[in-house]
Parts: sequence; structure tokens; C-alpha cells
Amino acid sequence: MNPWNLIQATIRESMTAESYRNWVEPVTFSHVGKDRVLHIEAPNSDVQRWLEAECAGQILAISAKQGHNLRSVSIGIRPDLSQPVQGTLALDADERQFNPSYTFDRFVTGSCNEFARSACEGVALNPFGTLNPLYLHAQVGMGKTHLLHAIGNRARALDSRRKIVYTSAEGFMNEMVKSLRFNDFTRFHERFRSTDMLLVDDIQILGNKQAMQDEFFHTFEALYQGGKQIVLTSDSKPEAVPGLVNRLKSRFLWGEIADIQAPDLETKMAILESKSSEAKVVLPDQVRFYLASRVHTSIRELEGVLNRMIARAQFVNGDITMGIAESVLRGARLRAADRPSIDTVKREVAASFGIEVDTLSKRSNARRIAQPRQLAMYLCRELTGASLKEIARAFGKDHSTVLYSVRIIGKKIQKDRTLRSTLESLESSLK
Repeated sequence: MNPWNLIQATIRESMTAESYRNWVEPVTFSHVGKDRVLHIEAPNSDVQRWLEAECAGQILAISAKQGHNLRSVSIGIRPDLSQPVQGTLALDADERQFNPSYTFDRFVTGSCNEFARSACEGVALNPFGTLNPLYLHAQVGMGKTHLLHAIGNRARALDSRRKIVYTSAEGFMNEMVKSLRFNDFTRFHERFRSTDMLLVDDIQILGNKQAMQDEFFHTFEALYQGGKQIVLTSDSKPEAVPGLVNRLKSRFLWGEIADIQAPDLETKMAILESKSSEAKVVLPDQVRFYLASRVHTSIRELEGVLNRMIARAQFVNGDITMGIAESVLRGARLRAADRPSIDTVKREVAASFGIEVDTLSKRSNARRIAQPRQLAMYLCRELTGASLKEIARAFGKDHSTVLYSVRIIGKKIQKDRTLRSTLESLESSLK
């Protein structure tokens, strides 16, 4: 039994793409012992320590929900590998930055994404042409990251000498901060301004970050003037990105804009057929139609429901049936219906502290604003089921700020009885 693939898929839904690639994707399954201990292996001690501190409990919680009946998790280090964590400057041109599973062949195409896929293939086959920059926009979970990796995989296969850099906007920001800390911008500029192709995910994260936007503007200019290919993804059109300066908006509009719409019924059915085939499970047509016609939000949610169905079927040692499908989907809807929205949490916290809701998203480190904001972020993480990225976007922050807030409130409530009482009161009113 290998439960790790399904556990990984569920963890991925709660993390940013950058964090998942750095900390979870490199981890491999070893075995499940007779004592029901899951043995997994990290590529190095940094990843091992992070998993033990941040993820071990989550792994067991997910395992319990999926019915794997694990008692504990053991995280070792693969003896044959000593690679640094992805995302650092040491992996500038390493092929491992592209997920080998994210190819054009494995991207299910329909009317909702046909143009975006075609544009991406065009860039991979003929970079530095008229599709520069190429700007993809869609809501979360629609396949933007898959297409970026597919460009990188195809372009590198066609010419291994090309220098291609893939990063998220968050990764770009983190490397800039690191360069500032060590006063070493030479390597930073060498990495991002001397590449043949720059692929940047979630560019909207740069909104309202003036220093980051200034640096990215100069990077964009250097590459564009040098005839190098730029591909960007975002959750909205350039002109709709909050806090994005006009000179970047205008440059993002210079090339081609391609959007990805929510998948139609036929595309969702094709996705389910492809994913079930990859998982080597039989998905009856009746079940496939049932899921495709009832899951409407994103491809990621569709795949998540399918993964939970596969896990449920494995737990009962049986086939996927309509009964299992109805049970999993009913459970997903009940969880979603019972959860408050991010906006509801913000309103409740603001009312409790006597401040305006908009204040929670403003730039202010004053205690009367900072602590309610941290509490609101903590409650969003605990109660809404939203990802760090979604919470960050709702507060106009980055995901690391949300993570810090969750950790700091978690520590404070262990010692501060007044704060703990306030939190319990808010939780009671929101449930």
C-alpha cells in the first residue's frame, strides 16, 4: 500500500505552489511497516526538519480522514541524495525545477483552455516571437502552473542549452530579500536577467509591494530588450491586479493575454478519465458523469474529490461505486456549507474589536490593528478551509505573513488567557 501519493495531493491543496515544490514534492514514499508507521524519505536534513516541525501532524490527520489507519510517520533522509532545497540560488538551471508530470500531453484540453494551451505550445516551440510576454490568467486550480511547467519541459527537450528559470512571484520576492540581507545582488541579477526564458507564477503577489515591483520592472526590461521570452500567470487580468503599478500593467499588455475559463462538462469528464487512468483505477461512466456535473469550482477540487473517492474505495477494498461518490461529495459539501467564509470571519473580528473591516487589510503595525488581523488570519486558517494563498489575498498580504500570524497566535493563546478567551468566543460565534 502506498498512501503517500494521496496524502501529498491533499497537502498540496493547502499550500502555495512554491512551498509545495520546496518542501513536499521532493519527498518519496518508502514503505508502511507492520506497526502501521508510514516511512517517507526527504532529500536532505532541511526538508526533514521542516516536515517534522510543520507537517507531521497534518500527514496523520489527512491519513485518518482517508482511512489509511496509520499510527505514526517516520521521516528519514534518502542516503543517495544530498541536493539543496529547491528555490535557492544553487538550483538556477537545474532540470528538477520542472515537474516531469506537467507536460502538454497530460494537459486535458477543452474549449475552456484551448487558446491558452495553444499559446503556451507556441512559446515553447518558438520563443522570442510575437507572444512575448505571454500572460495567462485564471482562478485558482485551473491549470496555469501545469502549463508553465509544460513550457519549460518542452522548451528544454527541444534545446537543452537554453537557460530557463521558473519561479513564483513569491520566490522572486524571497530571493530578492535574501540578496538584500547578504548584500549580494550580483547573483540575483545573474539568475533572473541572463536567462533565455523566465516563467513566473502568481505575478499578482507583487501587488502593493513597491520595491519588488521596481526590481521586477528592471528585470522585465532587461529581458524584453534582450529579446528573451517572458511568461507570467495571475488570477486576474493585468489591469485588475490590485496595487500593480501602471508601468508594469502596460508592459504585461504588450504581448498576448490568454485566459482559462472554468471547464465545461465534457472537459471535466475527460479530466476524470485521464486522472483515473493515471491512478490505474476503474471509474464507471455513471460516476464520472455524476462528479463532472456536480463539481463546479475548479479542476483542483475535481481532482481532490476523485482522490478521496479512490482512498475510500481502497479502504473498503472495493471498486468505486455511486454510493462512494455520493458519500464523498456529500461530505465535501457539508464541510463547505458548515464553514464560515473569509469575509464572515473578517466582519466578526472587526465587530468584536470595534474597528472597520477594511482596516484589517491596511498597512499598519499598530497593536490595535495588528492583533485583530492576526486573530482573523488564524481563524480563517482554522475554520474556513481556505488555502494560505487565498487568505493572504483577502488581507492584501503574502502567504508568509499569514503563516507567521497563525504561528504567533498559536503560541500566544497557550500563555495569554484573555486572548484565548477572546479567540474561543469568536470561534463560538462563527460555528
